[in-house]
Amino acid sequence: MRLTPTSSLYPGFSLHQRKAAGVPARILDGRAVAAELGAVLRPRIVALRERGIHPKLAILFVGDDAASLSYVRTLERAGERVGIATEVERLPVSAREDDVRARLSRYRDDCSVHGVMLQQPLPEHLDIRAIADAMPQYKDVDGCHPANEGSLAFGKSTLFVPATPAAVMLLLERSPHWPLHGRNAAMIGRSAVVGAPVALLMLAEDASVTVLHKASRSLQPYVRMADVVVTATGVPGLLRGEDFAPGATVIDVGTTLVDNKLVGDVDFESAANVAGALTPVPGGVGPVTSVALLRNVVIAAERFSGAST
Repeated sequence: MRLTPTSSLYPGFSLHQRKAAGVPARILDGRAVAAELGAVLRPRIVALRERGIHPKLAILFVGDDAASLSYVRTLERAGERVGIATEVERLPVSAREDDVRARLSRYRDDCSVHGVMLQQPLPEHLDIRAIADAMPQYKDVDGCHPANEGSLAFGKSTLFVPATPAAVMLLLERSPHWPLHGRNAAMIGRSAVVGAPVALLMLAEDASVTVLHKASRSLQPYVRMADVVVTATGVPGLLRGEDFAPGATVIDVGTTLVDNKLVGDVDFESAANVAGALTPVPGGVGPVTSVALLRNVVIAAERFSGAST
């Protein structure tokens, strides 16, 4: 089931008219989208198993970061629900670049493993740029291999779109501002993991994209001019309702633990009274990210088996 765009919930009213009337934002429910995607994946996994292919994800986890461990456990549970096995290998926080590279390289020849993910962030002494090329390119389900990143940057078909950027796009597809052709978009954050790939993906959909970051002098007027705002800074409450144009679609990727509560970059309550569509934290981008990664594992297994995707 696809989520209903805001515009069809209130026929005859524009986004601006609904905001003036105090109609709250359409909540882009990541859990519902994840369930929808999982339902599509299950028959593909069954078909693979009938051919003797049992999709498997190997996760290499370096160190003891609590947020990373929580995400890995979420992936394990999500994989169990759809029928994808997960194998987690942990290396100590003291692991060297050569240790990580060697373990990633060994997955290349392991035919039982179809997808490989190196959990990030890495400990501070490890440089992903010095490690990523050791990732088996055709098993790189989170898109960190330089060749996969390069294909994305050049607007070519990449083997795997990284999971979080893919989740952002899947949620945008269910927003009132899809398709993005001709839309103004603001991407707040420029990380290689989220900000830069999301900006490239929105550009590929013909949006006009402004990238803002910690060195930007101001977020305005760019955020207020945007039809679509994606934020991934990890700064709690960075944006409030008055920062957005009435009716804007707002995708909040930020997650920060504050007083044992997970909060996003956006003050949800004030934004809900202005935005046309909005993702919650938690329950927005996160659940879709997990399934987007598992979808890449299925794609990798299908390629391995020669099945059409």
